[in-house]
Amino acid sequence: MYKRRIAAALFAVLGLAVVAAGCGGGGDSTGDSAGTTGSSSGSDSGGAAPTKAAFIKEADQICGAAEDDLSEEISEYAKEHDIPIAKEEPSPDQEAELFQEVVLPNVARQGEEIAALTPPEGDEETIEELTSTLADEVAEAEDDGGGPGDDTLSGATKQAEAYGFKTCGS
Repeated sequence: MYKRRIAAALFAVLGLAVVAAGCGGGGDSTGDSAGTTGSSSGSDSGGAAPTKAAFIKEADQICGAAEDDLSEEISEYAKEHDIPIAKEEPSPDQEAELFQEVVLPNVARQGEEIAALTPPEGDEETIEELTSTLADEVAEAEDDGGGPGDDTLSGATKQAEAYGFKTCGS
């Protein structure tokens, strides 16, 4: 799923869908940009653990808001760094730069925000493993220094799909 999100971001980078690099999940972004305001499953330590469905919904709101932000972040970065994505395809070096400077930090923030949520009772280890895998794979991609490869974020993608996320990782 995260792999598809990278592909969507790269389509945006290529100017093929700068505005529509959407996440495909219906785009319910009624919360704040972090998707955590007013939620009973947020990092509020006194709250009860949410159901799995409620947790997925809240995490997907975080990812949906971040996906919405990603297109804007890519456009702003490209404009500030004279990368003409609206007129022509960026060079492979420019694509890698956008991936490193915009896409990976966006994905990393999503993982951090999801990790801050209270997971469903009994799923704590699963969510910890997913967010830890995502953080490790983002760090690995940052260390590689280029654009995404075929297996970039594949472990987190498989885990997100298996857990049932609709937007996160898509």
